[in-house]
Amino acid sequence: MILILLGTQDSPFPRLMDQVEKAVQKLQLEDEIFAQVGVTDYASERMHISKYFSPEEYERLFNEADLIIAHGGAGTLFQAMHLQKKVIAMARLAEFGEHNDDHQVELVSKLAKGGYILDAHADVTRAIRKAQNFTPKPYDFSNQIVETVGKYIDEL
Repeated sequence: MILILLGTQDSPFPRLMDQVEKAVQKLQLEDEIFAQVGVTDYASERMHISKYFSPEEYERLFNEADLIIAHGGAGTLFQAMHLQKKVIAMARLAEFGEHNDDHQVELVSKLAKGGYILDAHADVTRAIRKAQNFTPKPYDFSNQIVETVGKYIDEL
């Protein structure tokens, strides 16, 4: 099962949904797909679309997902890493009105370089192909998360 999470920002993120839709068609994916799209208006015959999931539904889907495709928000990414999920992340970009700045680019890039997630850049199809043979590196959440988030916040 694939879970798509666009976050709870007040800006839409159709770019990620369009990329997923193209990947589903091109790769002829048969997985069941659930998407939490927030303020993004999106319809799909192939995916189960919800504006927001209840906390219980979110937790169930998150735990059951074989692959998570998400925006580059720290909360979503660290939750997935904590559960050692395969994650493809696409950063929201200011140039498309998806966020007020490009801070997600740096976070997604650093986590991908560390082997914890896959960075979709602008090609979800390629990232899904990579995910088939990708095993995320375990993340040491003891003190490392505090240091990483602290450094990241300091750099903003």
